[in-house]
Amino acid sequence: MKMKQVYIIAAFVYCFSISIAFAQTDGYVLYNPVHVGGGFLMGYNVQSTNGTLRCLGDPACPTFSQGSGFRFGVIGIAEWMPTSWGLRTQFGIASSTSHMTTTDQKAKVKNGQGVIVPLIREHAMDATLSAVLFDIGLQTSFGSTRLFFGPSIGYLLNPIWTSSSTIIAPENVTFQSGSRDTVFVNQSIPNVNNLQFGVNVGIGHHIPINTSMVVVPEISVSIPFNAIRTASEWTQTSIMLGVSLRWGSGAVKEEVMSNIELIDTVQIHSKERIGTVIITGIPTISRSIQEFEAHKVITETMKRTDTIKIGLPPKPSPKPSIAVFSSIDKQQGTIDQVTVTGQLVTEAFPILPMVFFSESQSILSSNYKQLRTIEGFSSDQLEPLVTEQHKDILNIIGERLNRNPKAMIQLKGYSDPTTEKSDCSLAEQRVETIREYLFNVWNIDKARMSVDIDRRNCMPENPTLSRNAHGYEENRRIEISSESKEILSPVIRTRYVELTDFSPKELYINTQGSIGEDIVTCNAVCTIGDSVLHRKDESSIPEWFKFPLSKDQARFIQLSAFPTMNMSMILLDAEGELGSNAIDIPIVRDTTNLAIQRLSLMHFPVQKASLDKQGKSAINDFLKDLEDNASISIIGYSDNLGNAQSNLELSKERAETVHRYIQTIKPKANIIKVDGVGSTALPPGIKSHELPESRFLSRTVQIEIIRTWKNVQ
Repeated sequence: MKMKQVYIIAAFVYCFSISIAFAQTDGYVLYNPVHVGGGFLMGYNVQSTNGTLRCLGDPACPTFSQGSGFRFGVIGIAEWMPTSWGLRTQFGIASSTSHMTTTDQKAKVKNGQGVIVPLIREHAMDATLSAVLFDIGLQTSFGSTRLFFGPSIGYLLNPIWTSSSTIIAPENVTFQSGSRDTVFVNQSIPNVNNLQFGVNVGIGHHIPINTSMVVVPEISVSIPFNAIRTASEWTQTSIMLGVSLRWGSGAVKEEVMSNIELIDTVQIHSKERIGTVIITGIPTISRSIQEFEAHKVITETMKRTDTIKIGLPPKPSPKPSIAVFSSIDKQQGTIDQVTVTGQLVTEAFPILPMVFFSESQSILSSNYKQLRTIEGFSSDQLEPLVTEQHKDILNIIGERLNRNPKAMIQLKGYSDPTTEKSDCSLAEQRVETIREYLFNVWNIDKARMSVDIDRRNCMPENPTLSRNAHGYEENRRIEISSESKEILSPVIRTRYVELTDFSPKELYINTQGSIGEDIVTCNAVCTIGDSVLHRKDESSIPEWFKFPLSKDQARFIQLSAFPTMNMSMILLDAEGELGSNAIDIPIVRDTTNLAIQRLSLMHFPVQKASLDKQGKSAINDFLKDLEDNASISIIGYSDNLGNAQSNLELSKERAETVHRYIQTIKPKANIIKVDGVGSTALPPGIKSHELPESRFLSRTVQIEIIRTWKNVQ
């Protein structure tokens, strides 16, 4: 018996292997786009109602809500799959069953002991729903697996239902027939919707048997759109498993593509500046087909002759090369940083209460900043340079008059005796210009600005006697005075960083290694952020670009917030092609461990070295918190008018006067330097002696207190 089973299994395996061999030859598969066949299906039905389906023949019976059943049927199937998408139709006949139950115990009866108890009954409704089925829809394939979906139509054939009841308890009660079971109704279903609509969704898998036959197991779900009866929402959802045997037609052999490329090349030489260029020839394509049992091989042969054109090397694109040095001597190496060094300074910037005018003019010079609105102005934000602050002298005084509403100022107008003949009318016009500006911009009442003009002679009380253009322009001025100390007191700037040194002093850009032909523009730029420090344009590529750094530029570098300096270069050739390059040089900002406090004294009579009362008061205030270990430097300066030697001696004499006064009020002061430099050096913050205000501000003695940070803090 066991040997017989082995033979049967071996025969089955052999037949299955032969069938697979038919379906698949030499690893290639025949594809049939059309399949027709038949099979059977069976499934499980899920019944549901909306609670209106009652027991038949028993009005006391409660409603049915749900149930189940089974479906069996035979089907015929046709499918057409020209591509991965196609159509699928199914026709068949199936018989479905439905079984629904409900229990009630509303009625009361006596049990065997005579006790009244609930009558417990189970009511059942069974139906037979035979139907003709027709489905049509789309399907798509994933290899041998196919997913299908589409509308489903069914027609019910004489549906019948049966209503019955069974007594559960008590055991002594029966129906009139003497049985505990009874059938109330067995008839055709009234008010039936014979035509049923729904949607069918499922998935199947093709299992080949031979070259034209497949077995297809499928699982699907049929979802209804309408009820079985018009009088209630009684619907039936079916989950089905089907198996069918299908025959294929229109077999298509699998195509195997083969490509052959036959490319030949020809070389030619050219004097054009094109380098090496490959010119693709025009291809010719031929096709051949070889047929086999289960596949065919399609061979495409492409023949082409290409041309290799060898010319002169192409013109190089412009490409600048940048290296930055501190000198033309390359042996010193490129610079790796720009260093600016500063010291902390607290300075009392003197107010020069004068406004200077151009010859025979009463309008304000462009040297003075004239505001349209005072919004946003603050003297505390002015640049810590005395000449720059003097450009805002009227705005500083206007701001202080607003802060001190009881303060008043006096305006004295002058004109030059030589070039303007001491013209008092011109002097008066100049005074009125100052009053109008303070009134219109700063809203200062003119009653707070008194006018003092000698209508006989409007030459300054202490005129500049130098008979040259510089001397004449110093006499064309307005002097401003006030009895209120707050109006003309120095501008105090606390702990700002003052430039002391910077390196390198010059930047040299070397362009060696730059590439370019027929260059028409060579542009080099040095920037900090969006600000341009230097820019040079050349019509060819020079070996070097030289960018000297001035003290003003170094100060700008120190105050800026940018971490690097950018050096860039752009080349443009005759054909309009651009090339660019740029490097960033780190900026190192250093601060010494010394802090400086500085006072500039301008309280000396003309050509005299004696200190007036205001000068002594300023020194007293400046040195009131002097520590014993602080160092003091006293330097006298002068303008460049007159005799240079006389100016030098006067500056030294004034410095010595300040020295002696400090010794009287601070005998323990550590005075490390007392000197006068005349006009041989400019005071801190003075850029030149070109402007009259610069010369006035140069006639000073500057006192510097030098402390270390720890003493300042």
